[in-house]
Amino acid sequence: MGDYEVTRVTDPEEPVDLRDALVFSDNIFFAQTSLEMGGDTFEEGIENFGFGQDIPFTYPIESSTLTEDDTFENDVLLADSSYGQGEVQMSPLHLSMTYTPFVNEGDILAPVLLQDDADEAEVWDEGVMESETADTILQNLIEVVEESDGTGHDAQISGRTLAGKTGTAELKESPEDDDNDQLGWFVAFDADEADLLVTMMVEDVQEQGGSGYVVPKVGDIIEEYESLD
Repeated sequence: MGDYEVTRVTDPEEPVDLRDALVFSDNIFFAQTSLEMGGDTFEEGIENFGFGQDIPFTYPIESSTLTEDDTFENDVLLADSSYGQGEVQMSPLHLSMTYTPFVNEGDILAPVLLQDDADEAEVWDEGVMESETADTILQNLIEVVEESDGTGHDAQISGRTLAGKTGTAELKESPEDDDNDQLGWFVAFDADEADLLVTMMVEDVQEQGGSGYVVPKVGDIIEEYESLD
């Protein structure tokens, strides 16, 4: 792809699998995988997670979109989209929902507004992935936090099994842009209790270490919440 650049893990000489890609946020693994499967297959798969659909929620939430023109105009856009950048637009609520299959045997749950007095969440889309696949990814997300070099390690809480994933969005039109505003993201949840999930986004983290700035803040929230039990 010419001068196109994508972030690689610390040691590019070692083979990278899904586990490493998640634990160390290796964008190239996801870029290569999306290019191998092609835009149509990638789009079909991601639509299973509710892209382009109305979010079933009392408060109006914008639908998530994959591209501006409903097409991948080139391989670069497809590669960028595979790790959540490019033209991907997604609300924090919908992002949170996409993590629910990992603790619900592959089912994605609909959000519930407590004000509505709902007893429990309902399944929004059943079987968006095989339960075995969901469990494999869950174990990898646990390592994101528990692995000493994992990008989410600073959220680790003694006596708790947390799972999570970091993400840093760069807000610029091209790699040559001088402006490099960044959004730092971190989603984490208690893998044992499965009743608490926190999604946080902080703007302008380019001077604070990207998503690494957000990780301990989410850990603090979870620790404080669980101390109230």
